Amino acid sequence: MPRVSLAKVSTAALKEELRRRVEALPRLIAQRDELNRQIAEIEASAPAALAPKAPTRPAPPRRVAGAKPARGTLGLTAMLAEFIKAKGTMSVADAAQAVLAAGYENRSKHFQTLVRNSLAKSKRFVRVGRGLYKVRG
Repeated sequence: MPRVSLAKVSTAALKEELRRRVEALPRLIAQRDELNRQIAEIEASAPAALAPKAPTRPAPPRRVAGAKPARGTLGLTAMLAEFIKAKGTMSVADAAQAVLAAGYENRSKHFQTLVRNSLAKSKRFVRVGRGLYKVRG
């Protein structure tokens, strides 16, 4: 059905449409109330298994555990400090291999990145060259 511009509709026609809609309002309200009553009746008689469940939030994605020291061992920065102090200067790759060989447990796919970040952020270490670190003073 094509839409008609209200500018082209006469005032009498608009008044007649408004009167028609106002007359239909009590019937529509009664119909709505009856449907709401039927819905409540159905919900009350439905078994709990069919009742709508409250929406649940999906579980947050499990965080992949990064480096985690084995029980009874030192943390990552402490182990790094031990190895680097013993050797003097160490590269990130060598430090990561030494820590893993010493039994440090981790599940990280990018363990060398964790080692690099630990060396860069910890005040225990000084960068002496590209990828080379030593224990501070």
